[in-house]
Formats: sequence, structure tokens, C-alpha cells
Amino acid sequence: MEIHQIDTDVLIIGSGIAGLRAALEVTKAGKRALIVSKYPLGKATNTMLGGGTFSVSTDKFSPDEHQRKTLDSGRMLNDRELVRRFVFQARSDVEELVARGLKAHFHDTGFRCLSPYLIGGPVITKVVVDAVRDAAVPTMDNIMITDLIVTGKTCRGALGFHKQSGAWYGINAGAVILATGGAGAIYARHDNAPGSTGDGYALALDAGLELMDMEFVQFYPLVYAGSGRARMILPAFFGDAGDIVNRQGEDIKEKYGLPARLIATVTRDQFAQALFREIEAGKGVDGALLLDMRQADKSDLPYSEDLIERYRQKIAFDREPVKIMPACHHTMGGIAIDAEGHTGLAGLYAAGEVTGGIHGANRMGGNAYSEALVFGGCAGRAASEEAGTPVPAADFEGLMNDSARKWDALLRPDLQGTSEVSALMKGLQAVLWKKVGIIREDTSLQGGIEEMEDIARAVHSQTARNSRELCKIVECRNAVLTGLSIARAARERRESRGSHYREDYLSEDPAWQRHIYVTMTDGKPAVSRIVPI
Repeated sequence: MEIHQIDTDVLIIGSGIAGLRAALEVTKAGKRALIVSKYPLGKATNTMLGGGTFSVSTDKFSPDEHQRKTLDSGRMLNDRELVRRFVFQARSDVEELVARGLKAHFHDTGFRCLSPYLIGGPVITKVVVDAVRDAAVPTMDNIMITDLIVTGKTCRGALGFHKQSGAWYGINAGAVILATGGAGAIYARHDNAPGSTGDGYALALDAGLELMDMEFVQFYPLVYAGSGRARMILPAFFGDAGDIVNRQGEDIKEKYGLPARLIATVTRDQFAQALFREIEAGKGVDGALLLDMRQADKSDLPYSEDLIERYRQKIAFDREPVKIMPACHHTMGGIAIDAEGHTGLAGLYAAGEVTGGIHGANRMGGNAYSEALVFGGCAGRAASEEAGTPVPAADFEGLMNDSARKWDALLRPDLQGTSEVSALMKGLQAVLWKKVGIIREDTSLQGGIEEMEDIARAVHSQTARNSRELCKIVECRNAVLTGLSIARAARERRESRGSHYREDYLSEDPAWQRHIYVTMTDGKPAVSRIVPI
């Protein structure tokens, strides 16, 4: 196997808003940055698919108030140091984004970017990608990173291959920033980019790091299911503007005691649980429930007439009930970092959804973009200041060859038959959705763990005819490791808190004001420690 070696000061893995912001800070510091992305720069990321809302302090919403709301949403499991840095830094970072050309409508607790689309993600992405290109930051697209190169308890770079050509690359770096995003796509129903398969979590686990708070996975209740697949989120106030009924015509708000107003914000988790129960009981319509907005008053739709018209054209809510379902939306857990983005491994930094600690047990709406922007900047500055010298080329060649051997053994161009990995991924997604999803209890969690361990063994035996199939194997392996991390932490947390709901432990327990950490043990994720706050 031929591996092309590349040198850089700071390697950034991922091209969502966190990775792009990190690259800008590295370049500003006069260091060489290199962005490596699994897809074309800025494409197929959750930044691209997001709604476009930033929560930041304003004249009517102080940093202290923002901090309080963030901690309340996180049920006090948030890392206070991270939250403090975030709420006091967010406004100036967002103002810098606006100065770069992002147009926005400001409100009391932040702003929503102005967009010709139903969502703001494409506009945000364009502004930051244009800035990266203006700064002439080198990029490598369509690269699947398989390993972090670690020696002497220090991260020295990464190994990966081009998904189409199959060419292999070893990137020798003075510092590495993980900005790979989350893992929503490992669930059968999700609104994430399809490549959100937990790649950064798996890279961290393989490098010997711990993941924290992985049991906390956010599910959004109002996801458009008209195509039969969850993907496009609907504004929270749509849930207030209409009736929500099942196949039998039962009013879901009344049946579950949900409020008529703020159903998708104040009672978001309970709303998602109600929808899940109805669909699982066979009371849905094509696997969804019905949101009937045909009699909605315009005053219940606090968007511009132009934007409402675009929704009307897209989903015809004024002519027929809209199919909705809950879907995996955000992962709150991840790699533990400090306020500068340092991880527990020298030379490795992290930012964005791949990290844990900022959001605690549940994420406040609008905080995802803001915190990714803030900590992408923090990680970029710290990595620039502390980047070491890339190791000598001959030494790095040996390191990357050692890492590559296991993948080379999986490549079998003469392989006959059909790969099983796509079916294994679908099976994993189904297990997570049904047994490690919105509603959890001990028996289903243990069953889910056992089924995922079977899938892990099956993935381990897979071989690939080409680089595309190898990419699917790597993604499925990453997804299994992430799924097991979620399930083991969820089984350990014997209470309900934030987005983590246990039918066998219905209440929040003060004794569980603790962080659960997971690490690799005997080749699979296991709970390593439980730490009181």
C-alpha cells in the first residue's frame, strides 16, 4: 500500500462551522492549516442542514441569563468553565460572522440568519467557506480518516484515504483538531447529514481517550415525514398552530396532557416521547402522526409572510395535514475538553458537536451554532500557539504504515458477492431507534447492547472490494462504537434527566449529578468511571 505523506502545522478534521472557524484562527496566527473533510468543503454537514438560529447575549439577554438558561436546559450537568467561556465569548464571535457578510434578523435572545431557503444552514456555510477560501486555506475533500497517529502519548497526525480514488494519505501535523460533528445518522430516524456516523468519537476511543455524557441524545419532535424519511425539521411554533392527531383521530396534546402552547420547546422531550409511543403502538399514518394546520391563524406563525409562503409551497400545510415524526437531532456527549479545546491527549484538540460537557443533559435551542463557532475559535488559537514540530518523515512513515496494515488487510479487489455492511448499518440504526432511543429501560438497553455486539463482530469480519466499500465498513464500525458508548452509559444512568428518559427510573435523582465516562476496554466501549460534579 502506497501512502502519500503530507506535512502541516495544524490538521483540522471536519468542515462544519467549528472546523472552518478553527482553520481561520490558525491562518490568522500565521500557521499552516489543512482542512480534511469527508465530503466537499462545507457540504453534507449539520452546519449546512441547520435552521440558522444563534443564541447569544443581547441588550435584553445578559450573558448571566444565557448561562442560567443553558444550565437549566442541561439540568446542571454542564461544565461550568465551558459554559462561562461560551456565553461571554459568543456575542463577539457572532458579530464577527455578521461582519463577514452574514445577514440576520436579531431578536431578544440572539438572531436567526436571513436566508432564501427554508433553513439558514446553506447561507451560514457559504459565508464561512468563502472566508476560508479567501484566506487560501488548503483543503482535502472526500477523505475518510481512519486513525489518529499517536506515539509517546502525543497525537502526531492522522491516516485516511480518498473515498473515490482509494489513494491513502498520512498527514504529519504539529497539532490536530477534531471537528467531525456528531452521530445522529446512526439512528433509523434522524435529521442529520448522512455522514454523521460518530467518526470523531471512534477516533478518540481508538486513541485511548474517554467520552463523557454519551447517554444524552436529543430527539426533535417536529420533523417533516412527507417523503417517508425524517430529514427536514419544522419550526417549533408549528406544533402550537395546529392539532396533532393519530390515525384514529385522537388529539395527542389532550391524550398526553401536553400544553397547547410551546409544545415543542418547553415540553419538547415529552412531546417526542408521546409521538414515539403512538407510532410504536401502530397508531401512526405511514409511520408518522398528523399535524393539521389548515385552520391555523396567521398570528400563530411568527415568521415573515415570504417564509411562511415557502413552507406552504413545500409541505402544503394549508391544504392537508402534515406528516410528522420525532427524529434524532443532536448528541450532547463526546470528548471532554477544557475551555481552550484541549483534550486528554497532547497535540489533540476538539470543537463542536464531537465534544461533551457544554450542553449537559440537554441542549438549549440555538446554542449549537454558537458554541461550535466559539470553541472552533478557541481550539484554533490554542493549537496554533502550542503546535509542535511534525515528526521526521522517516519516523512518521513507520507510524502510518503500522496503522494502515489493518485496513490493507480488508481490501480484496477480487472479492465475489455482495457486501453485507449496508444491511448491518440498517440493522444498527433500527436497534438504536427501538432500544436506545427516546424511551429506554434496562431490559431493552441490555438487549440493544447484545445486538450491537453481534453487529460489531459481523462488521469486524467484513472485507471490501474498493475504497467506497471500505468507507462504509469504517463508518459502520464507528457507528457501532458510538452506539455501544451511548447504550452502556444510558444503562448505567439509573434516573431520567434531560433528554435521557428511563421508564424504569422516571424521576431525576440528585444522587446522579454525575458524569459518566466511557473508554475502550478489551476492544469495546465500557463505562470507565462515574464522577460527581
